[in-house]
Amino acid sequence: MIVHQVFFWLHQPEKDLNAVLEGCKAIAQAVSVKSYAIGKPAATEKREVIDDSYDIALMVNFESIEDHDQYQVDPIHLKFIKDHKEKWASVKIYDFEV
Repeated sequence: MIVHQVFFWLHQPEKDLNAVLEGCKAIAQAVSVKSYAIGKPAATEKREVIDDSYDIALMVNFESIEDHDQYQVDPIHLKFIKDHKEKWASVKIYDFEV
């Protein structure tokens, strides 16, 4: 299984947070997505090793690398990027295999 974690920092979170969260929900409809979760930073105890500076986290799970690669060109994914990329100040992605 491939876990695809995406962290978004928004230019104007107070204005755009809900729109990007709603856009993330559409990701679940992509054919190759096994499961997904969307969230905001947890209210865990502050520690030096925790980075909670992001606005939105998206985790998408795929059965295989091939499914991940299919997702990258899926029209749903590409529409999400087109509709929301101007709202992002920064995006970091971490992929790992389970």
